[in-house]
Amino acid sequence: MEEIYRSYLGFLNSMSRGLESLTGLNEKKLAAAQADDLTVLNELLNQEQAQALNFRGLELARDKLLAQLGLAGVPLSKVPGRFPPAMQEEARKAVETLQDRYAAYRRTAGKTRTLLEQNLHEVEGIIVQLGGPPSGGPGGPGYGKEPEGSAPPPSMKTDFRA
Repeated sequence: MEEIYRSYLGFLNSMSRGLESLTGLNEKKLAAAQADDLTVLNELLNQEQAQALNFRGLELARDKLLAQLGLAGVPLSKVPGRFPPAMQEEARKAVETLQDRYAAYRRTAGKTRTLLEQNLHEVEGIIVQLGGPPSGGPGGPGYGKEPEGSAPPPSMKTDFRA
């Protein structure tokens, strides 16, 4: 049974490393957004998507381990108390590290999101000033609702008899 507890500690450490990596990515995204470097920002977003897939795998492992340990539904902060006495301190430290890294990630992600939203609002404002439609308004790219009874242009018609 101790090996299952060790596996769960390994999971917690993997989550901590993943959050540390995501925090670093968010710091780079913030710098790229401040420098208006869209190429780097796009690359970082792709890396972030890959990290999200990694977290999905960790989530599946977590569900399996929690079921094996009988800890399903137990809040993370209460998990160390359910470990064997000899492992409780190690579990407490792993949980604290994970929670600290999550808090750091949230702070960095919040700053990055705020800056990106501000930049998007600026771009939308410039588009409106240049005569474009306001955000969410009609006339944007893509397909709009066609008036009833309107026929497609000749170039979009197909002669099925050919």
